[in-house]
Amino acid sequence: MFVFYIYAAVLLGILIIVHEIGHFVAARLAGVTVERFSIGFGPRILTMKRGGTEYAISLIPLGGYVKMAGMDPTEGNGDEPPGPNTFLGKRIAVRALIVAAGPVMNFVWAVIVMIGVFWIGGIATLGEPILGEIEAGSPADTGGLLTGDRIVSVNGQPVELWDDVYGLLSERDEGPIEFVVERGADGTEAVPVTVETPPDTAGQLLGITPFVPPVIGQVMRGGPADRAGLADGDRVISIAGTPVDSWFDLSGLIYDREGEEIEIVWERDGERMSAVVTPEEGEEPDGAGGVRRVGLINILMPWTVRKIGLGEAIGTGVSVTVDRFLEIAEFFVMLIPRLIRGELSAETLGGPIRVVQLASESARWGADFFFGFMAVMSLNLFVINLLPLPILDGGHLLLMVLERARGRRLTDRQLVVWQQVGLVFFAGLMIALIYLDVFRGR
Repeated sequence: MFVFYIYAAVLLGILIIVHEIGHFVAARLAGVTVERFSIGFGPRILTMKRGGTEYAISLIPLGGYVKMAGMDPTEGNGDEPPGPNTFLGKRIAVRALIVAAGPVMNFVWAVIVMIGVFWIGGIATLGEPILGEIEAGSPADTGGLLTGDRIVSVNGQPVELWDDVYGLLSERDEGPIEFVVERGADGTEAVPVTVETPPDTAGQLLGITPFVPPVIGQVMRGGPADRAGLADGDRVISIAGTPVDSWFDLSGLIYDREGEEIEIVWERDGERMSAVVTPEEGEEPDGAGGVRRVGLINILMPWTVRKIGLGEAIGTGVSVTVDRFLEIAEFFVMLIPRLIRGELSAETLGGPIRVVQLASESARWGADFFFGFMAVMSLNLFVINLLPLPILDGGHLLLMVLERARGRRLTDRQLVVWQQVGLVFFAGLMIALIYLDVFRGR
């Protein structure tokens, strides 16, 4: 599976190049001389010079940099005023735009990639609005909805997919909800059902869940299910001798058997097959901002893909990107307080090894997952690089704010100390994250 780690290197390389191109283009447009454009840090292993700029690939592939004339305080004579083609020779506003251009390019790239994912791959839905398990005592239960009912309309509006149901429930006015469902042995009996709900009750609080058949939607290449011979479209009959009637039966039986050998029986084209599979340890969200350890065989539930046009893809891509950005930003804002309060485990953090693992796994799921993960990583870089910490773009922007407030910039010695503090901090942080990656789950 070494090829999948090549995909991880490609993903990180693309994100680094996109980020540095932002700095590079902004600097050139501002008339700043760019001395070096490097992918990676440390000793340069491959170089090419063109147009006065040295392009390099360096030994440590954990980022990159654009070296601009007059930006390094350790070079040159501090007594001489910066030249017109140097970074420090530009006005604060111009310098701020050059620094901010890298993270902004990561955000723009995330939007572009997300639009492409939806335009080419479509939107995944759960298919027909057939009710699964009904929570006992819930509004849906007391109102008379039953497992197996197929929802035909909500408050007089016809529905074809679960997306339609959730959309209408989220947009509804206060008051009772009028359902029409198909029920009966042949599913043709139209039954009106009125569900009384408190004001502002969201759809998920009605006590309904979609029915998802125990059919495998997708198998990850190289995972336990793939190695056992399971394939997309197989219908699982039983797990460890227990019959399964829905996807939630299936997943629950696997979650609780991490490391155990279990027999899975499935049906394909009318033929029954079986194999012994050992679920691997994995992680699932625990609903409280953390993760829980579960057994996984790397399969996904079935879904229906709805193809969309470019216009809808743009709207959906922008909307999803903004939502993901807000989630990531909130995570970083609340990170330290939640760690201190014990609401978030340090194991939810990941370093370079974890990023490579996740990138590799996304590639094994397929192109849409790979590029979706790329968009999320690009948003992470956007947020992280704007943090007001030394050596990050946000740290440079903080220095410019201080310069504006003081009326003069820091001395070269102060800038060197600022950089050294940043290098020590991030070296320590990287060691801690790698430690977490290596000893994760032990």
